[in-house]
Amino acid sequence: MAELTDNQKKVLSAIENGANITETISQNSGVAKGSITAVVNSLIKKGLVAKNDDATYVASNAEPATNPSSEEPEAVEQTDETTEVTVIEATAEQVAILIPYLKSEAAGEELKYALRAWEKNFKEDFRVVVIGDKEDWFSPEVEHIPHDPHLIKEDCGCPNPSMIRNPQADVTHKIFTAIAAGAIQGDFIISNDDIYLLGTTYREDIAALKAFGLLDKGGKSGGIYSQNVKRTAKALEENGLPIHRYGTHTPMLLEADKVSEIIEKYGALDKGYLLTSLYFNEAYPEARPIQVDGSIHDPILASVYRPNVEAQLLKSIFTKRKFLNCDSKGWISVKPHLEIAFPDPSRFEKQ
Repeated sequence: MAELTDNQKKVLSAIENGANITETISQNSGVAKGSITAVVNSLIKKGLVAKNDDATYVASNAEPATNPSSEEPEAVEQTDETTEVTVIEATAEQVAILIPYLKSEAAGEELKYALRAWEKNFKEDFRVVVIGDKEDWFSPEVEHIPHDPHLIKEDCGCPNPSMIRNPQADVTHKIFTAIAAGAIQGDFIISNDDIYLLGTTYREDIAALKAFGLLDKGGKSGGIYSQNVKRTAKALEENGLPIHRYGTHTPMLLEADKVSEIIEKYGALDKGYLLTSLYFNEAYPEARPIQVDGSIHDPILASVYRPNVEAQLLKSIFTKRKFLNCDSKGWISVKPHLEIAFPDPSRFEKQ
């Protein structure tokens, strides 16, 4: 039997002892209720748990397959308190691009133009999985997984912490849910709605390790992101690992099983961590990643965070850089140039 994570062991034990719905499994296992669906689905994939017709769960006597990738993948249903999703696997040749999406944080049509850029410039066979909110313009080519924001306890040291949305924990939960639901398997690409490919891009361009210095600072002092940076650095140092900051606002190539292992090891569903920094420092502790910063001198990445960037500078960026990202202010600057660079609807838009 494949080795199980601590949460998988707890949940499996609870089911073996008669807990058969999310609430009782959470109570009996001690695993957070919001994490139960993802963990149960990971056990279903291993053949250790089965789902009944009445949506209850039961332990299975079946051993997990020794080589699941060699078998024909099946649809896996994900059910939680708010959604029920059936994910149909695509061909093995396609690489999945996973985009966590929260519409309320979008300044405009960033996601639409990001997908146009992927279709025009990514020279691989790929599919798109969006987890989170859905846009009315999505075509059936977008595999959408509904997912409400994931709340965790505020890290305040107080006796009655509030439940808050920690953006990094929310994204981690979305990624874990997509993996557990079977939408993501093997190697996949994680990207954002505001990351754009500005020219011909290959898998190797994305796989190359890139870092933005070290996890020694970041975000407004005392803010959630700053706390997450410090928490991530501390966890890595306690494990004798480097502290490269791998969150570079560029697409990254990850491996699903390794991601799940990292999430479970660090408890990243219940605390805010910079997941890609945990992942790459764990997976490649001896690496010397390419350094990017998104500045005017960066040959790879352009980060646009002003609403009034000079048009000539942006024209040069669109000609020479590999990747572009922006925030809500930068969107005002880059939108006209994106409209020129990617005028044609992609297959991910309703025609």
